[in-house]
Amino acid sequence: MDLFSIENNLEMIDSVVSCKIVTNGNDQIHEIHIVSNDTRGAKQIARDIQSVLAASYNIPIDHKKISIAQIPDRNLKKAKCRLKLEGVSSDILGTKAVIKVSMRNSDNVYENTISGINTIRNKERMLVDVTLKTIEEACDCDYTFVFEDIRTTLISNSKVILVVIMGIIDGIEQRLCGSCVMNNSYEVAVVKATLDAINRIVTK
Repeated sequence: MDLFSIENNLEMIDSVVSCKIVTNGNDQIHEIHIVSNDTRGAKQIARDIQSVLAASYNIPIDHKKISIAQIPDRNLKKAKCRLKLEGVSSDILGTKAVIKVSMRNSDNVYENTISGINTIRNKERMLVDVTLKTIEEACDCDYTFVFEDIRTTLISNSKVILVVIMGIIDGIEQRLCGSCVMNNSYEVAVVKATLDAINRIVTK
């Protein structure tokens, strides 16, 4: 199931601002969370969601699984930039490390490569830097982001990666932090934590 594609199609429904689908262990839709700008009724939106899922994906969904939060602001806009991580690769060439990150939105794939000395700390920096470059290119944003710090912590017996970014946003210096639970790949977790750190900035 391509959740990214389904979420993007549901976000095309009139008055839907953002969508998040939660699946269960069998990769079936468990919940659908919607934010709307209050230009249409919640029941109308729910019926449209059911129609799109049934007609386009042959997925029947109970309306009770659809949660709609309506914000009474008709100027609320859809996210400008929604990215999905396509892949992360890391190659070691002697004392040099080469890292490649690719992401896509609904239209294009964006990919960048960076290389540098193969030390643990420098690889972390390169992972963040190449991720930021890819995000800025994909979202065509005017912000300036730089890597500041990265930490690994243990929460509920799971390793969590924390990435701290410094940014100049609308002329103001801001510190941003993102996190990601590390399941298998440390490199993937770092990239996802970086994306999480600036997600609220590039999508607003």
